[in-house]
Amino acid sequence: MAAVNVDRGIRKMDSLINFRDVGGLPIVDGRVMRTGILYRSNEPHKLKLKDLNKFNGLNLKLICDLRTPNERRTRLPRFVESSTRTVNIPFYQNDEDYTRFQIFKQILSTVRTIDFHQIMRDFYRKVLFDSTDQIRAVMTLLAEQGGAPTLIHCASGKDRTGMIVALLQLLAGVPRNEVMTDYMLSNPLNESETDRAIRYLRIFTCFRLSRERLLPLLEVRHEYLEEVLDELFAKYGTIESYLVQACGVDERTIEVLRESLVSDEREAHE
Repeated sequence: MAAVNVDRGIRKMDSLINFRDVGGLPIVDGRVMRTGILYRSNEPHKLKLKDLNKFNGLNLKLICDLRTPNERRTRLPRFVESSTRTVNIPFYQNDEDYTRFQIFKQILSTVRTIDFHQIMRDFYRKVLFDSTDQIRAVMTLLAEQGGAPTLIHCASGKDRTGMIVALLQLLAGVPRNEVMTDYMLSNPLNESETDRAIRYLRIFTCFRLSRERLLPLLEVRHEYLEEVLDELFAKYGTIESYLVQACGVDERTIEVLRESLVSDEREAHE
């Protein structure tokens, strides 16, 4: 796969470890995906004062929060400008919105048999094929922004955010291999948080879960996204057809959204 520049011309924020510009990638007609209008990150409540000027310098008009109500509780951004609108469009992993304590309790009760790899594969399918109302809401909301700077985030900024961003990049015309490379960047960017979570979960389960068993939960895997995209294209043929037929997104909304995502500039080497 082609190498991807992690920074792509944006200002790095140490306190938002999985923060990056979604744009800057080449698209199939030789143009590039627009930068400075769509960003992704982990939870912005982790933003620290040292990064505040950089964050506010993005001039965000919208924050699209994909977390559930229980995830959001006590973890709301502290330094967001009053002019920035936050909209919560929750994507649920389970039929219920479990608290962190309930999740840990469930892990502990099934520690011998729990298969995080299968759980994550099922979750990816749930997002793309069972959460179509939420996807329609996100796409419609982004189209309504008319290219105004927007941040999309969930908890770690890797799975729910990663899938939505992949759909947007594919819609813009970014080649699939570039989309996958960008998706996989969450692993090196989240490395310190992954190590911290593994230490915590191993202690919580009295070391009955190994690092190897936990990793599928805490990092992105190539097959997670590839499998659901393979199924999507097999069923619908194109991203546009999927958004219209499965998610009920209006064709005009798709057109407006694509136009806002694509720059008229050509790649530098052309």
